[in-house]
Amino acid sequence: MIQDKKIVALCTYGISDPQVFSFTTELNDLLRKNGCFLFIYTMNTEIGNGGEFYQAEASVYDLIPFDRTDVVVIMDEKIKSRKVVQHIIDSANKKNVPTVVIDGEYDNSSIVKFDYAKGFESVVRHVIEDHKVKHPHFMAGKKSSEFSTERFEVFKKVIEENGIKYDDSMLSYGDFWSAPSRAATRKLLERDELPDAIICANDIMAINVCDVLQSEGIKTPEQVIVSGFDGIDEAFLSTPGITTAICDSHSLADSVLECVMEILSGARNVRKWITPKFIANESCGCDRVDIKSLSKVHELNNRFYHHQDDIHIMQNLTAIMMCSQTFEECSYHIRHSLTDNMCCVVEDAIFDVERNFFLEDVKSTTKSIIYNSYSNEVAISPYSEHQIVPNIGNIIKKGYPLIFNALEYMGKSIGFVCYSFEKYNLVDWSRTPSMTNCLGMGLGGFITLRYQDFLREKIMSMYQSDALTGLYNRMAFLDKFEELKESKTHEGQEMTIIMADLNGLKQINDTRGHTAGDQAISSVAKALKLTCPKESLCVRYGGDEMLALIPEKIDQSVFEKEMQKRLNEYSKKYGFTISASFGTYTATMDDTLDLNKIISIADQEMYKMKKAKHENK
Repeated sequence: MIQDKKIVALCTYGISDPQVFSFTTELNDLLRKNGCFLFIYTMNTEIGNGGEFYQAEASVYDLIPFDRTDVVVIMDEKIKSRKVVQHIIDSANKKNVPTVVIDGEYDNSSIVKFDYAKGFESVVRHVIEDHKVKHPHFMAGKKSSEFSTERFEVFKKVIEENGIKYDDSMLSYGDFWSAPSRAATRKLLERDELPDAIICANDIMAINVCDVLQSEGIKTPEQVIVSGFDGIDEAFLSTPGITTAICDSHSLADSVLECVMEILSGARNVRKWITPKFIANESCGCDRVDIKSLSKVHELNNRFYHHQDDIHIMQNLTAIMMCSQTFEECSYHIRHSLTDNMCCVVEDAIFDVERNFFLEDVKSTTKSIIYNSYSNEVAISPYSEHQIVPNIGNIIKKGYPLIFNALEYMGKSIGFVCYSFEKYNLVDWSRTPSMTNCLGMGLGGFITLRYQDFLREKIMSMYQSDALTGLYNRMAFLDKFEELKESKTHEGQEMTIIMADLNGLKQINDTRGHTAGDQAISSVAKALKLTCPKESLCVRYGGDEMLALIPEKIDQSVFEKEMQKRLNEYSKKYGFTISASFGTYTATMDDTLDLNKIISIADQEMYKMKKAKHENK
């Protein structure tokens, strides 16, 4: 419960589908009148048709705040993955939250089901008994589908009751979709004798069967009667209008509300059945039936033309997000008129530039809000699961549902986006899958490019750096020196070359081993790097020789004192004396500067110092 409202979480797929949209908005209105508020958790990919693979998009169902949710409603037939639905039910059961499954059978859950068998039987009986069909054919869905199998059994039952003996020539498979049903119809046309009726397991197949028949000059229903099932909008927009049975969204919403209210009153394992409404139409020879056809055509046109404009904007937004230099800049670019009424939350693990979020096993624990349309502030802020989304108080007062999508890239969830529109508009709802995909692609691309930049810099650093000391190697030093000369930034200025050489390396190696020798070399390199100004070029010039090019004149005595101080610290750390000799030379930066010459002079000065130390022992 939130703000005295009972929270109902709806788990579904494809909210822009007209039937889902109609059911969801109808249910929300009914829930509002009964003191409830609706959270919608939806996928935009139909994972069930691709097998039982638990795609990243399904992580949206893990966002359900079970500690504040009163009932979970699951549209099993829309999600089409028993594994995913069972996961939702199990998660709810652990928190003692009751569940309602629409069009599915699961233990420990209430059920609201369409009696598809009864509804389909009304269609088959009408075709066989009222139109006196003698040679019917059944266009089934998928072989593995329980819905298709159930309708096939109804078909056999009705024709056999009417004295028609079934044989396998009466069966084709259209897989519930356009291309397979068209192919199956063309095979039927190759036969010597056509059936006098093709009874399809859904409307999509029926529409395509009619189209193939008409393209071959075969009239429907005069030569071949065609029927469908499930009552989609297109069945009433097509020519001929399709005889069907409507799985009415209003009846479904009423039944789900009744089930929810009984559960909130303490009931469990409630069962509700809805019979699809039979509608005879032109495809079987009856009068045409139009259901809000003009408004539907206008709505479809509106969605189509909006989509064409929006898709170009989203493509540009994706590209701009990918090319951002920082997360703050990426967040800034999300702000657009298309992203009003939404917020974007991401896993904090994506901020770690040194880890490949998509290929490594990166565990996520906390999240951040990177975009919030309810605030003018462009900032990344911590996300609290308790708040659900920013501004939730005002959203609940307005009474329109929250819509959650998982943000996915390369098969991995990177966060979620939540939409909260202030009216029912199918265009807005239809835009959410594309917008979610745009944000997922933009963020995922940005994260990937950012990691590639990190790897590029790391590889470049490895290429340019000496492995032991971390200083530039000779080749990199010479490249950097040429860049310095070409930039003209320091032209005419004095610069200092310092040559540093570790004292007594052979003795250290002989008495303490080569590991100690490496520690001594590394110590001189670190001391040199820390003592020189930041813009200096420091290089391991030889085995135990280091060189620094400083683009300014320095005080040699101050430099040597600072170096010695640091070397004394390293000596205490490792337990043996680390010292170095230095040679310096100051020259003017210009095009005629001979690097080899000034290095040679600094080298000579360094050996003078080394010789003096040896003589003073």
